[in-house]
Amino acid sequence: MELRNETPVVENKVLSSVEVKNIIEELTRQNSRMAIIQQIAKRINVEMSYDDIIDEVAAPLRSVLPYDLLSFCLLEKGRLIIKSGVPKEQKILGVGWILDRHNSAPWKAIMDKHCFLRQDIWNDPHKYQEDDNLRELGIKSAIMAPLLVNNEVIGALNFGSKETYVYSENDFIFVQQLADQLAVCINNTRLYAEVSKSKREWEETFKAVPGRLFLIDLSYNVLRSNSQDPVAKSGRDVKCYETFACCGDQCHLCPAAEAFQTGRACVRESTHTITKNIYNISAYPLYNENNDLYGMAVYVNDVTGKRRMEAQLFQSAKLAAIGEMAAGVAHELNSPLTAIIGNSSLILRSAPSDDKYLKLLQDIKSCGQRSKRIIQNLLTFSRQDSYTFAQVSINDVVENSLYLVSYQIEKNKITINKNLNPQIPLFMGNKLQLEQVVINFLLNAKDALEGLADGVIEISTNMREDSEAGCIVVELKVADNGVGIPESIIDQIFNPFFTTKEKTRGTGLGLSVSLGIAQTHGGRIEVDSEAGRGSVFSLIIPL
Repeated sequence: MELRNETPVVENKVLSSVEVKNIIEELTRQNSRMAIIQQIAKRINVEMSYDDIIDEVAAPLRSVLPYDLLSFCLLEKGRLIIKSGVPKEQKILGVGWILDRHNSAPWKAIMDKHCFLRQDIWNDPHKYQEDDNLRELGIKSAIMAPLLVNNEVIGALNFGSKETYVYSENDFIFVQQLADQLAVCINNTRLYAEVSKSKREWEETFKAVPGRLFLIDLSYNVLRSNSQDPVAKSGRDVKCYETFACCGDQCHLCPAAEAFQTGRACVRESTHTITKNIYNISAYPLYNENNDLYGMAVYVNDVTGKRRMEAQLFQSAKLAAIGEMAAGVAHELNSPLTAIIGNSSLILRSAPSDDKYLKLLQDIKSCGQRSKRIIQNLLTFSRQDSYTFAQVSINDVVENSLYLVSYQIEKNKITINKNLNPQIPLFMGNKLQLEQVVINFLLNAKDALEGLADGVIEISTNMREDSEAGCIVVELKVADNGVGIPESIIDQIFNPFFTTKEKTRGTGLGLSVSLGIAQTHGGRIEVDSEAGRGSVFSLIIPL
């Protein structure tokens, strides 16, 4: 038997130069595409808009992938909306276009989580909803890739060409790689926009809170405030008590100190030692994820006006009660006064002219009548429920007002001088409201003269031409030689609740209400005052 030594035959295939050239070109194209994906990833940042993103993608892609239409659409509340594309300003399948879920090619790519290639759209036996729009744009082939982030679809990347069979299998792979990278960039942009919007909304909410709201650390340094200017301008750590001196120099009264000790929210009201403003201060502890106390949210609300309003309401309630009592007392006094006035009148009729008691009887009748008028005026003033306008005499307003307050003025050894013009005609007004203005002027003048010797109040009425009103006006003046009003506060005296008096003596509403009454009558109040030389308050009402 003859043995033969057989060796396997290896067939070597020699590539042609054309094939080598094609392989090199394909590798070069693949390298270029990978470089473009890396370039896009580097150049896209979270602050870019959707149009900026498409601009960064569109230009470099033209060298490695043919297209006449480029867009990406995103899922928002179950709807697929085109967010940006090239060409710009395109109406058909442009920005804002909503792709219906039913029978849509981009939706198919999304549902399959896989690229969808259409090589000849016009001759495709299966028609999709956007095919008529693509035909109108001249698009014959397309490739759509889902935008995937952690295997969750957020949208689709779409390419279209006016040529058929323009996209190869390699293009298919490249588009999906590009879509994956672009999905991460777009998702980061969306997340950044949501965080920025949320941050902006919270900052606007923070700034919109009335009063002072600020965050402090354990050392009472202000971390953030809804009025940042004093903190930002300092260039250093600023303590809350340096910027927001709510309690004056009594920081131990601040509820933040107690809240730091107890770890529980604390609310307290405090009166500033210098300004006397009343603040409602709330302190809320802040804890980190380890449940460690690291700061405090402090809300400071100026409730001075509110507390004064409450005091005014209490005062009004007391006045209402006093009014009811005054009405009862007045009715009780009317009967004996009627008897006193009636009986004295009867005796006077029969008394001879040389009776030694005649003067006493006349005084009894006069005092009884004066008491009756005072009671009537008091009842009328306390019953201010009707504000209808009628014919009014400014001199009667003055007389009735003096009946009510002249005694308490004169008992302080203050002289009242009257200079009333009897020629002033009647005008339309509300007598009770005008009396309220005059009484307020008189009582303010009395307070300005307290403790001064030779105090004088002059009340006068007149009428004159007024250039500001453009007609003849009635002018009522109440002048005093008291302490006057400092120039620094004269612009504030008509502000509600502004007062220089003690808490038990004034609410700061008198002049504010008086100004409102003057304006209701179409008039105004003028003030001429100088510290140390007295004041003149003028009520001016057009005839």
